[in-house]
Amino acid sequence: GIPPGARPDRSPAAFAMPTITEQSSDGSYQHDRRVCIYPSYINSQCSVQQGRRIPKHLACEQPNVVEIKDVLEKSLKLPCAVEDKSYPRDFWQRGRVRVTLRKEDGTPLAKEFPTKKALMIEIARLVPKHPGRVPGSAEWKKRLVTPKDVLTQFTSQPGQAGAVAAAAGGSGTGGKKKGKKGRK
Repeated sequence: GIPPGARPDRSPAAFAMPTITEQSSDGSYQHDRRVCIYPSYINSQCSVQQGRRIPKHLACEQPNVVEIKDVLEKSLKLPCAVEDKSYPRDFWQRGRVRVTLRKEDGTPLAKEFPTKKALMIEIARLVPKHPGRVPGSAEWKKRLVTPKDVLTQFTSQPGQAGAVAAAAGGSGTGGKKKGKKGRK
């Protein structure tokens, strides 16, 4: 602790957040500096209470993680990864994208996107132009990405054995009702 009467260290280095390469005091955890983008953040059909973080007139309609990932990698040239996580405000909304927005020293990778909000507005602008949404394109003719495709992508990844069983719809109980006998 701090002795009585002594002032705590208020230098900028004392408040610096750990980077990906630095370890915490016990050496067990490395902080991930990437930002999370959930589809609800840029969905025009979500309210602010449901998780939309940009103005409705700038948001896009029903984005999914595959479209967001394609926009980030192909159009914006930012490194990103799709993760099988549920959005806390809507448990059934599966998937998020983690984007490296800043370098190790804290400067933005792309000068056009200094903040997470600026990045989300640009993603929402580009998702409607995604080849899977433009009628007549080769990818559109192939087929649109459905939520089932996104779920299949997550369940086919290693380490998702429990998700495969859950997607199959079986918990192994056989459909027998549980509860007190004789109650209606």
